[in-house]
Formats: sequence, structure tokens, C-alpha cells
Amino acid sequence: MVERQFFGRAQEIQVIERELSRPRPSVVIVRGRRRVGKSRLLVEATRSHPTIYYQATRIAESMSLQLFKVEASRLVGSDPLLESLNDWLAVLTYLEQSAASSKPGLTIVLDEFPYLCDTDPALPSVLQKFCDGVRERGTPMNVVLCGSKISFMEELLGEKNPLHGRQTLELDLGPLSFRDAAQFFPEWSTEEKLRAYGVLGGIPYYLNLCDPEFTLRENIMDLVLTMGAPLSDEPNNLLQAELRDVTRYATILRSVADGCTDSGTIIGRVRELRDSSALAPYVQKLAELRLIRIVRSLDATERERDRRYYLDDPFLAFWYRFYLPNVSPLAAGHWDEVWRHKIDPYMDDHMGGMFEWICRDYARRYINEVLPTAAQEVGQIWAANFDVDVVGRLLNGAAFAGECKWWSGPVGLNVLEHLHETVAQTTYERAADERYYLLFSRSGFTPELKRKAKRDPTVRLIGPAELLGAPRAR
Repeated sequence: MVERQFFGRAQEIQVIERELSRPRPSVVIVRGRRRVGKSRLLVEATRSHPTIYYQATRIAESMSLQLFKVEASRLVGSDPLLESLNDWLAVLTYLEQSAASSKPGLTIVLDEFPYLCDTDPALPSVLQKFCDGVRERGTPMNVVLCGSKISFMEELLGEKNPLHGRQTLELDLGPLSFRDAAQFFPEWSTEEKLRAYGVLGGIPYYLNLCDPEFTLRENIMDLVLTMGAPLSDEPNNLLQAELRDVTRYATILRSVADGCTDSGTIIGRVRELRDSSALAPYVQKLAELRLIRIVRSLDATERERDRRYYLDDPFLAFWYRFYLPNVSPLAAGHWDEVWRHKIDPYMDDHMGGMFEWICRDYARRYINEVLPTAAQEVGQIWAANFDVDVVGRLLNGAAFAGECKWWSGPVGLNVLEHLHETVAQTTYERAADERYYLLFSRSGFTPELKRKAKRDPTVRLIGPAELLGAPRAR
């Protein structure tokens, strides 16, 4: 497969480059789940700096140091003195001398830093001593620590840990937006680009595996369903990389994927957990790993515990809904039949939820394209008798509410009228001076609704093309 272009991350690259270019030394911490593109981001962000990039693996400490010295010699040149050094502090001190003399701005990237610490638990203390010395001397160099073990990387900066307070930039890297993900498929229709995001999400590794010359169905077959497919066991790999009791966490994820969005229904599926207090640590851990989203209705009071749980990755939602229940016929080679009977007929239902996700992401990132300013907060509202898919508040204090319809036909005036009626029942931002109504549709809008939107400045109609950045037609 031809190497794919690097898409997105413009803001992250700008932030990292600005930090590494400061006249003072920098200590940058980058964390994020596996496959989210941390390594490629750092390669792109350090291109203008003399950089030693070392990708750690699970090997002995002495071998790691030796391999790091090999990478260092590529930048600073071979030197018997460097080759003779046998501890991290001595090697780093040698490199500081290079930064002070011939390589100003020298940047050391230790990728998958937790692997190094597994075999050398004292390494954070060594780095603390080294970074404190570099800062005192003002040496023009940078250290970047990167890792996929999110819990480890968060604890690395904890109050009782050696590197606490040493970071000058801390970046928590999330998935690409749906708009950036669409760039991987330049020739696909707008609807197919949204469908691709609804299956693969914004994880660059998954998107890079796709071949844009094939259809989405063909890519799903090759990457997920067929024997030996590279993503067929990806959710289990994610869990095993971070957790010990994988079975219980996997059961919780499966329950959420099946529509158990509150603690009571999840506990009904995971019988070893007797109440919500027993469930809470598991859900919190999955949330820390960016595998579950904990969502509160925006009109809930502080005393209320009105929460819903959703999978925080479209690919996980697809895998748990379509792959796992059909693992036996897939293992027997019935890939086409599973697609025909168990996946294709239900893809639009799956996309209904994913479309709401995309529309909320649009509101967070791009709402200023259709409204006066950017959003301050975005979420959902629900009660026993109603749901509002998208609600929020703009930075200027105006409120907005929206409905999302992944329908095969156009959205009409009845949807706008229903949205008005539903919003009237909520307490969220009731005192707002301005309120806008957003209608998101897969298949366009009726002529009557279009005429209404032209006359009413509070109504906005947003289709797939507008979601992906095309100019909005009123």
C-alpha cells in the first residue's frame, strides 16, 4: 500500500512547534490512546528541529540505551565517548553539550516512554535531575515524552512523582475530527465519507489502513470481517494494553454498545457488580481510556445524577454491534452472508446514532460557520418524554438546539415544529435573549422548510456537504 498523506493536526503541530521554538528549554508531554497518531504527529512537528527520535519497545534497559545512542549518533555523529557511556544521565548530559555548542534547539523524543520505565523505574528521577539542570543552565534543547499508557502518563506528572511541575506543554491527543477523517477519501461522496467516520471514527491508524480505491463495504470486509483482518481483534488489544481484568471491562463495553446507557441496565448485564458504586470505578477507568463517554443532560441540576454512557469510539460501537455477535459465522468464512443479513440492513440504524455524534462534533468545532460565534458548551438534553440531540450555548450568550435525522427522505417543517415544542419543555438557557434552531439532515430538506429558513433568521439547515465544509446554501 502506498504511504498515505498526513491529514489534520494543524493546531497541534502549531502548538508543539511554538513550544519547541521558545528560547528556553521545553519539556513536552504527549499522551493519547493507541493508534491515535502520536508518533506521526511528533515526526511532523519536529521536522524543523534537530531531533533524536527514539521509539521504545519492551526490551532490556541496557539494549534500550544502546539503541538510543545509535539514534543519537545519527544526529550528532559517531564518537567513542558517546559509545562508552552506559547510563541515561551521562548520555543526556553529553547531548546537552551538543545542544550548547553545535545543535541549538536539539530535541529528544522518547516515544512510548512507559516501556522505558518498565525496565528502569528510576528513569523519571533521572530525567527530573537532567531537566532541572538544563533549565538552570538555559541550554537550548527540548525533551518530549510520549506514551499510549494514558494512566501511566497522567500519573507521571502527579504531585508525588519526580516530573511533577516540570512540563512546559502537556498535550492530550484525541482522534481526528470527522472533517479531517473525510480527507482520507477524497473521491468518495459526502454521504460515504460520513459513513466511513461512523464505522472507523477518527483514529488515523484505522483510516490509513483503508484503500480509497475500494468501497466502504470492501474495506470493512478486508479490515474487519475476513480471516486475519488487521482490526478483527482491535478492541481486545486496546483493553489488554491497559488493563488486567479485561473480561469485566469488555462486558461493560458490550452492554453499552447494546444500548445499556444507564448504570441500572449495565448492572443487569454484569451481575458480579451489585450496585452503581461497584460499577463506578470500571466506568471511570474506561472513560479515562477514552473508550466510554459519561454524558449528563445539560439541563440537569447539580443534585441530579442523570447520566448516560456511550462508547467513545465509532469503531468500538461498530465492532461490538456487528462483529462480536457474529464471530462464529465469520470464523467459518461466511463473510458475505454476515454482511448481507446482519450488517447491511442495520447500517442506517447504526448511522443514526453516529450522525448525532457527528452533528455535536460539528457544533463544538465549526458552529461559528453558521452562527455568530463559536460554542461555549455543547451537549444533549433528555427527560422521560423528550430528547434533544444537540443543544448548547454560544460565547455571546445565545442558545441553540438541533435535531439530527439520518433519513432516506428530506426533513420537513414538522421536524422544526417538533423541535420548537420540545425546547419549550426544557429549562436549559430559558432566559437566553437569542435562540437558534439547527436541523441536520442526510437527505436534504423539503421546499417548505427551505422557504421557512430563508424567512426566519433563527433557523439553520445543515446537510452532509455543509458538515464537511462546503459553503452553506440558504
